[in-house]
Amino acid sequence: MFRRWWFVRLLRDNGPGAGAARRRATKHDRALLLREWEVIRDRLAVFAAQRVTAAGEVFRAAELTLPAEESAARADYLWALEAFEAAGRLLEDPADLPELAAAAVLAERAVERLAAVHAEHAGRRPDPPVVRCFYNPLHAAAAQPPARSKVKASRRPRTGAREAAADRRPSCRDCRRAILAGEVPDVLPALLPAGATGRRSPAALVPYYVVPQQWSVWAVTGCGAYDDGVPALVLRGEHRRRRP
Repeated sequence: MFRRWWFVRLLRDNGPGAGAARRRATKHDRALLLREWEVIRDRLAVFAAQRVTAAGEVFRAAELTLPAEESAARADYLWALEAFEAAGRLLEDPADLPELAAAAVLAERAVERLAAVHAEHAGRRPDPPVVRCFYNPLHAAAAQPPARSKVKASRRPRTGAREAAADRRPSCRDCRRAILAGEVPDVLPALLPAGATGRRSPAALVPYYVVPQQWSVWAVTGCGAYDDGVPALVLRGEHRRRRP
């Protein structure tokens, strides 16, 4: 989603001299970066709104009345309803790109959980939950790493550093391919405001997951992809963590 935007190059410029190059950035460059961030924010807002609207249509067409004895299905149904409501709540006043991404992720997870409830209610086995790409939860589902041979450890080829890095987090095929090639994957960026990392530090775009966890619930939960407690957190208004 973000490869065509020029500022993504800044996320990849981590080689020798990169710090000095960033320090030489002019006010014009920073203003242009923020403008590009606004453009992406607006487009992502449209995408997230479409996902929430689509989820609403699914819920209206697939309402359920579950008997009391189906307690597990009832709990899952309640979670799906809360996730859908939380997705809509996030659209009301999004603070940054990860919050918009979380709205889309929660809307999709709500529909997935609703489908699982319908399957349980009909006596069918639900599909396994979708595992989302850690580097950008809006990407395709995470790819399964290739199966390893069950030979003795002494005979098994050692895992290279890049392969180990690719296996460390769930990733879609494109992100996994980038990591194996020694490249930075197509990450979801977040905006660090001026002064966040120091009194004179400028605003900067960074991968969403490197924002300090005490500032961002999205860095901790993969924009809501990996934590079932996120909908309740949003509905209580506790998803905004105070920054210095």
